[in-house]
Amino acid sequence: MGSSESRATTPPASRTQQRARVPRPQNSAVPSSNNKAMQQREILRETARETLAAVHSVQSQLPSVDLGMSTKYSFNSLRRLGPNQGVGLPQRTTIQVVNEDTLNAATKLSASARAHGSRPPIVVNFANARTPGGGWLNGAVAQEEAICYRSSLAISLNPHHYPLAADEGIYSPSVLVLRGDMASGHELLVPQTPLAELPLVSAVTISAIRQPAVRTFQLGRGAARLPAHQQVQRVFARDRDRSLTKAKMRLALRMAALHGHDMLVLGAFGCGVFGNPPDDVAHCWLEVLREHEFTGNRWREVWFAVFDPDNRGNFETFRQVLSGKKV
Repeated sequence: MGSSESRATTPPASRTQQRARVPRPQNSAVPSSNNKAMQQREILRETARETLAAVHSVQSQLPSVDLGMSTKYSFNSLRRLGPNQGVGLPQRTTIQVVNEDTLNAATKLSASARAHGSRPPIVVNFANARTPGGGWLNGAVAQEEAICYRSSLAISLNPHHYPLAADEGIYSPSVLVLRGDMASGHELLVPQTPLAELPLVSAVTISAIRQPAVRTFQLGRGAARLPAHQQVQRVFARDRDRSLTKAKMRLALRMAALHGHDMLVLGAFGCGVFGNPPDDVAHCWLEVLREHEFTGNRWREVWFAVFDPDNRGNFETFRQVLSGKKV
């Protein structure tokens, strides 16, 4: 298939049915600084170090699950899906748009996947194309980093896969969630949680276009009551950028379908620091999900996790475009 596969080098150890043994994290001293952002970065750097220690400890106790496994695919190596490459569920699903971070949404679906005997829910990781995990080891805050702080994703992003070309993506079959979200202080779930009860998800890693040209349109009078950022509509200025974005979305869905996943956690692809237009990206997702290749009752659940606690981001835009749509 032309894919490139890699495995973790973590040595296996004897399996245990007991609770995970994880080194107790040390309380790091935060530099005395009035700069809140610098303090947060240092806290997140320590969180990253603790997460790596926890991941390697848990991996040593789960020799049957390779948390470092990943496979790289490209547009050419993963062609259009055939009619039999899917689950074939009784009916179409209804898109849900949830104001959650990616892993919180996936964790909620994880229990449902186990109940249905389905593959784990699969999340889309919006990647830094040059650096595995983006800036997570240096305290950066974006969707990819948020996933890495909480899970084993980073060790599956093999440096040999990088840099990611515009037509490439990575499939990580086994991503273990080991921590709570930032709002909960990234509380470690281990060793309190038995290994068998830790949420397990899969991930596809693709990179959005960085700072594409965008056109902005002012909406009509009816939009005057909306927050300022919702009074305008933004679209790709160049057709080729819109086409490439949809091709990347197809690659993500093909990786999911090829590996038998029927629960998707998608999101606002590239709509943060990369500057992609939220309105157009939401419509691109809907158009791709409704293409013949991806219909035929392939998906049990399609969720869009768009975390927007202050209503100053992209949740409302994605809700208006996608919520309640059948795919």
